[in-house]
Amino acid sequence: MIKKTILFIFLSIISLQAQTAEEIINKHFEQTGGYKNWNNLNSIYIEGEVYFDLGSSVKLKIEHRRPYYKNVSFIENGKEKLSEGYDGESAYTFNEVNGKNKKLPNYKPDAFETDILNYDKKGFKVEYIGKENLDGTQTYHIKLIKNTEQEDYWFNVKNYYLIQNKNNLETVKYSDFKIFKGLVFATKMENQPTGGKDYTIIFNKIEPNKAINPRRFEFE
Repeated sequence: MIKKTILFIFLSIISLQAQTAEEIINKHFEQTGGYKNWNNLNSIYIEGEVYFDLGSSVKLKIEHRRPYYKNVSFIENGKEKLSEGYDGESAYTFNEVNGKNKKLPNYKPDAFETDILNYDKKGFKVEYIGKENLDGTQTYHIKLIKNTEQEDYWFNVKNYYLIQNKNNLETVKYSDFKIFKGLVFATKMENQPTGGKDYTIIFNKIEPNKAINPRRFEFE
């Protein structure tokens, strides 16, 4: 009887944690524009600037479209140079040697939308880790489990905004939130690549659901 009681309590705790994680994620999307608006986001156009150490910087342009097309380019001396592109089948980057775009082998595309949006429909699981103080801000810490991979998310307890996420590739901190067409976006991202140099991206223009010319995703 005692063993059954302990097992019941243990299973109840697991269930409570799962419900708490789900509730936090739901509140996050409610506070940042609502599930309907996020699910109706089909494209996005972004302009900004990437800041490296020693004060150097470069202008940045990002264009994304469902199901998964991508064009990330740097603007140097008024000229656009492809950093990373995906045409729905293959990935590309700029070849400095011949001045043309080249295919990227073994490229693993990510997703147009964040993994935590409709995570359950994607077959992912979430786990509530607990409350944590992150650089002076109280947060809810949630772990997303994607098959054999996992990613951690920290949400501000006051407004449920995502202020940090971490995976095996990098840690990203989000701040300076603004509303664009009813959706809340961070306009500052501090990136800390694993084993690489830190850099910061400042976004000065974000246009959700902007019509993007399909030729922007043609790289040959």
